Amino acid sequence: MGTILRTLVGRSCFAYGFPRMLFVVLLLGSFGCSSATYIRAKVTDNPLDRVAQQAQDDWSVERVDANTLQLRNTWPIHSLSALGFSASHANLFYDKPDSVLDIQYYFQSNQLLLLFIPFYLDAEPGFAGGALKPIMNGQIDDILRWSEASVISRREGEKSEPFPPKATTSSPPN
Repeated sequence: MGTILRTLVGRSCFAYGFPRMLFVVLLLGSFGCSSATYIRAKVTDNPLDRVAQQAQDDWSVERVDANTLQLRNTWPIHSLSALGFSASHANLFYDKPDSVLDIQYYFQSNQLLLLFIPFYLDAEPGFAGGALKPIMNGQIDDILRWSEASVISRREGEKSEPFPPKATTSSPPN
């Protein structure tokens, strides 16, 4: 009798406690996930028209101005499995004086279990979002190929960083 009672109590504690524990783990796991990948690449001319044309089949394309392009690619299967909405975002800025293309890339997911609080992932190596990163890097490779760009630098940073990056100006001599 005591064994049966302990088993029933143990199962009910598990059934009651596990969902709450899972929610806390998921919430803590996504806390602070607000990173993006920043790429600086050399180009010969403004590639935004080419990129927009190539991307239009799979991405939502918004041309902000002559030097700025915003792309969004939804992930329907991930959205369904995560009970929310997931999409890749790529913001491109062409710096004409330096013939440089700046790219900000991140994956955004709003999930029911996280109360639809968005979290953002970069495409750089790491534990968070590990299974998604090969797909994310494939999308970045497509954008670089379409733009005919050669990468100068690539790094992870906070999604909230100003984009396009502010040019560093030296102070005039006195």
